[in-house]
Amino acid sequence: MSDANSTAAPRIGVLARLGLDFHILATLLFRGWSILAGGATALLIPTFLSPSQQGYYYTFNAVLATQIFFELGLNHVLTQLTSHAAAHLRRVSDTHLDGDIRWQRAVVSLLSLSTKWNAVMASLFFIALLAGGSLFFSHKGSLPTSQWLTTWVVLIAATALNLAMSARLAICEGLGEVGQVARLRLRQSVAGYAMLWLLLLSGQGLWAAAAVPLVSAAGTAWWLSRQPLLRGLRERVSTPADDRPAGGYTYGRDVFPLQWRIALSWASGYFIFNFLTPVVFAHQGEVAAGRLGLGLTIFSAISTVGISWISAKIPTFSAHIARRERAELNALFDRQALRSVGATTFCVVLFVGLAQVAGHFVPKILDRLPPLPALLLLAAVTVVNSIVFAMAAYMRAHKEEPLLAQSVAAAVLIGGGVYWMAHVSLTATVAAYAAVSLFVALPWCALIFSRYRQRTE
Repeated sequence: MSDANSTAAPRIGVLARLGLDFHILATLLFRGWSILAGGATALLIPTFLSPSQQGYYYTFNAVLATQIFFELGLNHVLTQLTSHAAAHLRRVSDTHLDGDIRWQRAVVSLLSLSTKWNAVMASLFFIALLAGGSLFFSHKGSLPTSQWLTTWVVLIAATALNLAMSARLAICEGLGEVGQVARLRLRQSVAGYAMLWLLLLSGQGLWAAAAVPLVSAAGTAWWLSRQPLLRGLRERVSTPADDRPAGGYTYGRDVFPLQWRIALSWASGYFIFNFLTPVVFAHQGEVAAGRLGLGLTIFSAISTVGISWISAKIPTFSAHIARRERAELNALFDRQALRSVGATTFCVVLFVGLAQVAGHFVPKILDRLPPLPALLLLAAVTVVNSIVFAMAAYMRAHKEEPLLAQSVAAAVLIGGGVYWMAHVSLTATVAAYAAVSLFVALPWCALIFSRYRQRTE
C-alpha cells in the first residue's frame, strides 16, 4: 500500500507543476489528438489525393474560414460576458447554479439573443459561400466541377450548422465547462478523423474534406440536447413573453459595444491567418496552394496545442478581473503564458527537424511541404502568434478590445504584401506575411499589453 502511495504522489505533483487541471488536460488531450490526427492526415492526403486535389482540400478550409465574417466575434463576447456573470454564481449540481437571480437571467438572455443571431448568420454564410465559393473554384481551379461541387455544398452546409450551434458552446465554456466542451470536441475529432481516413483509404477523394465538419455537427447537436446546465437555467429562470429575461443582457447595451471591436479584429484575422492559401491558389495554382496549405495546417495544429494553457483559463482570467484580484490574475497569466509559449516552441522545432530528416529518406515529403525558407518563416510566426494570443486573451478578459487598430493595420499590410508577393514565389508570399507578424503585430501588441499589466483595478 505504501509503495502504491509513493508512486502516485509524484504523478500528481508533476501535473500540478505543469498546471494541468481537468480543463487544461482535457483541452490538451483534444489539441494533442489534433496534432496526431493532423499529422496522420498530412501523410495520407499526399498519398491518396493528387497534387491538384490537395490544393482544393486545403483551399476549401481556407475559404471556409470566412465564417469569421459571419460569426463576427460573438462567441468570444459570449464567453466573456458569461464568465463575468458566472463569477457571481455558484454551481451546486449539474443542473443548478445558485446566486443572484439577476445574474442567472443575464446568462439566459445571452442564450436567447445568440440563438437568434447565429441562426441568421449561419443561413447567410451558407448562401454566400454556395454562390461565392462555387464561382471562385470554377474560375480559378482546373478540376471538373463534378469532382468537387457536391462535396463543397455538403461541406458548407455542415459548417453552417456548426456555426449555428457554436454560441451555446461558448456560453457553456463561460460557465466553466471548458473541460466538458473540450472532451466533446475530442470525441468528435476522433470520430471525424476516423471517417476522413476511411474515405481517403476507400478512394473517395475530396469527400474526405466533409468528414470532420459533418461529425462535429452531429455530435454537437446530440451533446447540446442532453446538456443539463443550460436546460436547468432556462427552466428555472422565468422569461417574459418576448423571451427577453428581465434584468438580463441586451444586445445594444452589453454585446454590441464589445462585439463590433472584436468583429473587426477577428475579421482582420482572416487576412492575417487564412488569406494566403486562396491567393496562392489563384496566382500560383492548386499545387503551390496545397504545399502552403499543408504547412499552415500543421503549424496551426501545433498552435492549438500551445495555446491550450491560455484558452482553458480565459474564464478564470475574467473571474479574477470581475473580483478585482489583480495579483492572482497576473500570477496565473505568467505561469500559463510561459507554458504556452514553451510548448509551442518545442513542438515547432521538433516538427521542422523531423520533416527535414524524413525528407532525406522520402524526398516526396518535402515536395508536398513549403520550401525550407518558407517553412522556417512559418515556424517563427507560429511562436510569435502564441505570444500575441496570450497577451490578447489577457487584455480581452477585461471585456475590452484594445487590438482593433493593430489587427486592422496588420491585416491591411499582410493582405497587400501577400497579394503583391504571390506574383513572385511561394517563399516571397510567406516572407511578406512573416515580416508584418514579427515586426509590426508583435511589438504593437506588447506595447498595449504593458499598459494593461500596470492597471491596479
